[in-house]
Amino acid sequence: MKLIQFKIRNPSGANVRNGLLIGKKILDLNFAYVTYLTQESKETKPYEIANVRISNNMLSFLDGGELAIDAARETEKYFSNSIKNKEKIFGPKGEQLIYSQEEVTIIEPLTYPRYLVDFMTFETHYKQSLAQLTDYGLWKKYPIGYKKNPSSIIGPTDPIIFPSVITKWLDFEVEFGVVIGKRGKDINEGEAGEYIAGFTVLNDISARDIEIPEVLLRLGPFKSKDFDTAGPLGPCIVTTDEIGDPHNLKMELRVNGEIKQQGNTKDMKWTVYQLVEYTSRDQTLLPGTLLCSGNPGRLTTKSISRKERLKVGDVLEAEIEKIGILHNEIIAKK
Repeated sequence: MKLIQFKIRNPSGANVRNGLLIGKKILDLNFAYVTYLTQESKETKPYEIANVRISNNMLSFLDGGELAIDAARETEKYFSNSIKNKEKIFGPKGEQLIYSQEEVTIIEPLTYPRYLVDFMTFETHYKQSLAQLTDYGLWKKYPIGYKKNPSSIIGPTDPIIFPSVITKWLDFEVEFGVVIGKRGKDINEGEAGEYIAGFTVLNDISARDIEIPEVLLRLGPFKSKDFDTAGPLGPCIVTTDEIGDPHNLKMELRVNGEIKQQGNTKDMKWTVYQLVEYTSRDQTLLPGTLLCSGNPGRLTTKSISRKERLKVGDVLEAEIEKIGILHNEIIAKK
C-alpha cells in the first residue's frame, strides 16, 4: 500500500485526510472503510469504528498497529476494482471516496515525526564529507546519526524557503526513510522488520557553511539541518510488503533536471534492520519514528563543493524507486 495524507480545500479552510494512492487515484481511507463496514460487515456503528481504526492523522493511524494496517488492506482490496473500472462510488452519507490528484494536495505523510534521526550509511558520502575530519574505523563500527528537527518537515511539492539569515551555501541530500509502526525497545536485527510500517523519501536540505563549524565543534549538525522547510518528505509511505527488498532500490536527486546524486540502497553500510536495532538499544521507539539513511554521495565531484550551492528558483527532485518523487522549488524568504 501507498499511505498518504492529503488536503481538501473548502470554504472553511483545509481538511486533512488519510488516504491510499492507488494508481493515479486517491482513496479517502476513513470514509472508504466506513463504506466497507456498512456494505460488507453490516456494522451498526461504522463511523465510530472507522474513527478508531483509521483516523485522519497518520501518527494516530500508525498507533493502531497491525489492526489499522489490516483494515487499510481490506479497504484497498474492496475498492481496487471500483477504482480500476472508474466507477463512481460514495459513502453512506454521500461522502466522496475517490479523488484525482488534481482535486487535492498531497502533503507530507508524517506531519510531525515523533523522533527523527539521520544516519550516514553510505561510504561515498562519508569519504566526500567527513573522511578528513573523523576516524574511518569508528564510522565502520558505529551507525552514528544526529537528531533532525521534526518541525522542519514539509510536503512533497511544498516550496523550500531559502534560509538567507543563516547561510549562503544551501545543499541537498536524497535519503531513504524508515517509518516505525510498532512500539519497541532492544529490538533484535532479526525481528526489526516487524517494527517497520514502511518506507519514504527525505530530502535533507542542508546549510553547509554552518554545518562545517558545527561538526568541527563536535556538537552538530544543529542549525544547519533544523531550519524551517529543511525536510521535504513523501510523497507516501510504502508498506513493507509492497517494497519487497528494501536494500535494492535506486536513488536519485536532480537539480533543474540535471542528475546530481545517484545510488542504491544496496550500498548502505548498515541495513535498515541494523539501524532499528541500534537506535532501540535501551531506548523505546514509538510509531511515527523516522530513521533516515543519509545520502549516497555526489555524482559529479569528489567532495562537496561550494560551486554546486543551490539558489532561489532551483527545482529539486528527489526520487527513490517504488516510492516516488519529491518535487520542491527553492523560493526567497519574504
